[in-house]
Amino acid sequence: MATNRGGEPQLRVVVHIGPVKTGSTAFTEQMTTSQERGELGKTTVYALPRQISLHNESQVIKPEHIRHFAPKLEWNRQSGADRAETTDSHKIFGDRARTYLDGLAKDLRAGTKSDTTVFFVEETLSRRPNPGSLSSELLTRFDAVDYVFVARAQQFIVPSAIAQRLKGAAHPSMWDERVSTFLSNDNLANQFDYASILDRWASSDPRVRVIVVPFLESDRGTQNLFHRILTAVDVRANLGEQVKNQVNLTLSRFEIAAIGLFKKATFRYSRQGLPRGSLRLSAYEFARLVFALIARIIRSPRWTVTTDERMDIIDFYQKSNIRFREKLGAQAQSAEWIEWFLNAGTNDS
Repeated sequence: MATNRGGEPQLRVVVHIGPVKTGSTAFTEQMTTSQERGELGKTTVYALPRQISLHNESQVIKPEHIRHFAPKLEWNRQSGADRAETTDSHKIFGDRARTYLDGLAKDLRAGTKSDTTVFFVEETLSRRPNPGSLSSELLTRFDAVDYVFVARAQQFIVPSAIAQRLKGAAHPSMWDERVSTFLSNDNLANQFDYASILDRWASSDPRVRVIVVPFLESDRGTQNLFHRILTAVDVRANLGEQVKNQVNLTLSRFEIAAIGLFKKATFRYSRQGLPRGSLRLSAYEFARLVFALIARIIRSPRWTVTTDERMDIIDFYQKSNIRFREKLGAQAQSAEWIEWFLNAGTNDS
């Protein structure tokens, strides 16, 4: 990592942009714990999300602070077109995020004498159309930006993504576990078009890199993926003992069906919110509560797709994965990527 003019240490930002269901929550927990234990060293900083109030201290929420600089796409059900979401809350959060980044960069430059890497985890950014003003906002305060996304073979990630979506869905119409429904929704299925992610997030600025890391199914429950991410961005850290908390477990089909029936039967309560002492549960909190309660009672095997559904997923992403392999170039010849494309069903010459 080169130093700035004048010999000042360089500050680099690494942003983990997703997608969902690629171990990002576990990575967050590991980085948080490793930082608390002093295992990341003095030249690696994990930037924890901080509490930001929308209007006053009585309405405190925890946004993923820097995501508000990248435009968000929402599916317009009437016109069938994507539209960029722009709301007053995003402007407010953007202003607060700038204040946060200003303070973070100032503290780091005042307190470090070595080149330093700052990590952010923003797992929903990979599905957004482009970085928007995120790169410029970061480069205003830091010297280089690496965007990292983790590619997982689609026949494994799609079922997990469907289960995650259903677990938190607020409207009964979203309680549909069919793979065909997911693949027919461009706003959902395209989030795992990895060739397009490389295209959308590419930058002509030499200070910005887009790095892709393979997720292998043997990574689950290990630290292999975390070490692969750190190696890809040239960070050396001893993560120490693994954090063993299980988070975001994949639902079974029976769990999905049971939660869906319960949700439909009690939807009017989820819309109105449920009294909880002096507090009321939002629709999202209600869905999470329902899942937690039913999951205590129901225990069944992890949701797996049928053979036909698996082939449907592989066929759907086949052309995209061929383009993705071409974009990786010589990198695709590594043992890890050869294994990845074999798992993804893209093993033709």
